[in-house]
Amino acid sequence: MDYAEDEDAYAISEVSTMAASEQAIEELSGKIFFAALGATEICNVYLGHKTGLYRALADHGPQTSAGLAALIGADERNVREWLQAQAVSGLVTVSGQDLRTAEFALVEGGREVLVDELSPAYVAPLSQAAVTAGRMMSRLVDAFPSGTGVAYADYGPDAIGAQAALNRPAFVNELVASWLPALPGVADRLADRSRPAAVADFGCGSGWSSIELAKAYPHITVTGFDADPTSIDAAIKSADDAGVADRVTFQLRDLAQPVDGQYDVAFLFECLHDFGYPDRVLRTVRAATPEGVVVVMDEAADDVLVAPTEDPVQRFFANISPLWCLPQGRDESDMDPIGTVIRPDRLRELATGAGFAEVEVAPIEHPFFRFYTLA
Repeated sequence: MDYAEDEDAYAISEVSTMAASEQAIEELSGKIFFAALGATEICNVYLGHKTGLYRALADHGPQTSAGLAALIGADERNVREWLQAQAVSGLVTVSGQDLRTAEFALVEGGREVLVDELSPAYVAPLSQAAVTAGRMMSRLVDAFPSGTGVAYADYGPDAIGAQAALNRPAFVNELVASWLPALPGVADRLADRSRPAAVADFGCGSGWSSIELAKAYPHITVTGFDADPTSIDAAIKSADDAGVADRVTFQLRDLAQPVDGQYDVAFLFECLHDFGYPDRVLRTVRAATPEGVVVVMDEAADDVLVAPTEDPVQRFFANISPLWCLPQGRDESDMDPIGTVIRPDRLRELATGAGFAEVEVAPIEHPFFRFYTLA
């Protein structure tokens, strides 16, 4: 036996293993770095969103740092530094090298993505969610050992505003135009003027879904239910502003408890996974719709765990859940929320347990949402 050859082969193998480990380390450290980069960029988006910088650029066109600062009443030096970051990250264009004299403008698509609150592409409120999650980290760290959770109200107005603002464009642009036509039984019942439908919007939040339903079907009545008083107050005001307050009412209710009345059609828009008692909520919904149909819209999570995955939507669902949806649903000891990753089998299990005989996935394609009909 040639021991020297064996030693050489072992040494080569060891070097190969070390090289592979170094590559893995480099890739992982790079992944964390780019995550940190994204965090800093989203914080700067928050600055532009909340201070009105993006809107000023969209409304007034190219500006110097001094001109933009004057438009929003801000310090020029702070605005100049923010503009530099935005230019480097590719969110604004810059006309020259001198930051004091150069003009800056939103990139193409900037109004739709960062300013227009009804645009299907509007995602600026994601910055509110990200910054809010950052603010809550000490609370989440404290809650981890006990599992007590952090109440939704404690996340503050940015959180409530973000959720409402992110879903509003979908309700305005897709609910009536594309989602309901794919549910002919539901659409026909809503359109039936001979028997005006009584509609319930469970977990209505700030009321945008209820308002769009009432605008599309002027003969129906809609009752929105939610447990958050700030959201209900905002919904009442928005319904009045939209001129539908005579047919849309909102009630502050814990949906783990029964509600008054019976309804022909009920909706749960992206809320079931948040509830601390999803089983009780579905029993409430079942009791309120004994002869009706229920539509659930919730996250389009993969049918089974895929890990790791390069799918950014699935990564977002998995990562937002321990920061947002799970803790908000665990502020009482016996609560058992689903979390953001709501898989079809789990929803079917809960629905059949609540007394629904039929649970069908609706034929609606959407990158973020899956739709179910329950009856």
